[in-house]
Amino acid sequence: MNKDNQQKGCIIHCRVSSTKQAQEGESLGEQSKNCERITIAKGWKLMHDPWLESFSGRKKQRPVFQEILAFIDKNPGKVQYYVFKAIDRCTRGGADAYGLIKRELMKRGVEMFDTNGIIQPSYNTLENYGFGYEWSQSSPSEVSEVVLATTAKDEVTKILTRMIGQEIWLTQQGYKANAPQDGYINKKVYVGGKKRTIQVADPERAKYYIAMLEMRALGQYTDIEIVDRVNAMGYRTKLRNKFDKATHQEIIGQTGECVLNVKKLQQHIRKPIYCGVLVEKWTNYKPVKAAYEGLVSIETFNAANRGKVFIRKDGDFLEALYDYHPDLVVYKRMRNNPLFPYKSILCPICKKPFLGSSPKGKSGAGFPTYHCARDHKYIGIKKETFDASVEKFINDLHFQPEIINSLHTVLLDRYRERQGEIMQVASEVSLNVSELEAEKAQAVKAFIATGSDVVRQVIEKEIEAIDRRMRSAQTERNKMEITERDIDDFIRDAKKIMEHPAEMLLNTTNIMQQQALFGLVFEETPTYEEICNGTPKLTWIFQLSKASDNAETHVVHPPGIEPGTLGLRGPCSTN
Repeated sequence: MNKDNQQKGCIIHCRVSSTKQAQEGESLGEQSKNCERITIAKGWKLMHDPWLESFSGRKKQRPVFQEILAFIDKNPGKVQYYVFKAIDRCTRGGADAYGLIKRELMKRGVEMFDTNGIIQPSYNTLENYGFGYEWSQSSPSEVSEVVLATTAKDEVTKILTRMIGQEIWLTQQGYKANAPQDGYINKKVYVGGKKRTIQVADPERAKYYIAMLEMRALGQYTDIEIVDRVNAMGYRTKLRNKFDKATHQEIIGQTGECVLNVKKLQQHIRKPIYCGVLVEKWTNYKPVKAAYEGLVSIETFNAANRGKVFIRKDGDFLEALYDYHPDLVVYKRMRNNPLFPYKSILCPICKKPFLGSSPKGKSGAGFPTYHCARDHKYIGIKKETFDASVEKFINDLHFQPEIINSLHTVLLDRYRERQGEIMQVASEVSLNVSELEAEKAQAVKAFIATGSDVVRQVIEKEIEAIDRRMRSAQTERNKMEITERDIDDFIRDAKKIMEHPAEMLLNTTNIMQQQALFGLVFEETPTYEEICNGTPKLTWIFQLSKASDNAETHVVHPPGIEPGTLGLRGPCSTN
């Protein structure tokens, strides 16, 4: 073995493009072993542990290569060879990037050496004359090196075009082409003899997202209450490993295990994937029906988002709408002024809702009035008169006798069904409490066993955190417990409402809820004149009391039988 070769120093640089490639395929360990065998055979001295890098070869900024140059600068004259496996492992940036790396090394007196034997030593074309210049340095393998560097770049383009192009096509067909969304797991299926990836509900985590969407769709819970309920069920973000940035092989920490908060809740419920609709970059942000079922229906998703994100379905056509509020009417005045609870009643002339205000008289006192003057003569009705007419009509309403028993049965069945759903959630919360108790017991044992004050402080903080989580979960569980007394109360309240619907309909504490209930009573929103005459079109489940004054019969007939009343003069006439 040549003595000069034994004195020469070298460094080794190994690179892969991704974490998966580092752990499988052409791993960093195999590259390093091959390079070390070559250096031993050549008799070169390894001046530094091999640099192992998991980084894209297409990037111009290469932190590890800059570190190598800094090492060579700190040890001038000690490194003669830069050893790597192949040109495509050195760079995939093409001939320009390869030339830049080679020039940086040549300036420091370092030659490149690949284990495939493509790169040949350079020589001085003026060596016979005893002179040398930068331009007189020539490499017999320069053309081959440029060709391989260019080929490496083109190869990346072809590989990524095939792979990404296929993933885009599959996504647009409704399949999954990457990691599953939280709440799902990926599953391989065969479609037309070809393997495809779909998402199915995660048996452990799907329940959290179903609860988020269904509770918000009901409209009975605040976001904070939903967050507390889901956390009590045991929700925590997924635990993920953090790898070192250089090699992506060594686990340096973990992230996750965080509780749900309001901001995250609002982000989760706006993802259409949970109702089986894909809206992402590869679908051009247009909705595509997934080739699998969502966790909830599109209707539940729309109700949960309340117009922030709305998926409109018309046959096979899907459309994503944002900030969608088709029924929103913008008023300049206060929309739900409790002083005027019956503004939804229509003007008998223009068929638009009345307005309410309190114009001041000469004395300076206000006179509450329902009024309208939209392209017609001003109509003004005192609040006392208007409210009394509406309340009299509502007090004369009652359910049709033949449906009372049916409603009672349906309400009780629906209550029992909802009770079952709540008890299922309560059992999951109880399971979470039991797991927390077991976790606390282990922490207490560890606290007793250790003699280190530092460790005891850490365990003590952990026990306090578990106690807080247990108290929160137990509070939510207690809220969900339903007793026979609750059922009796429900039946009694339901019976009272069915016998006296006016108590529900005349509740002006929640005007929006009252207007929604009016929609169940009237087939069409009535005018004030129809209210006074007792002729609104009622839904089939309601009728007027036979003892009501005024007409020969106040029992409401099917729509279209009684004559119109706009031409009649009566107690509500405004002219």
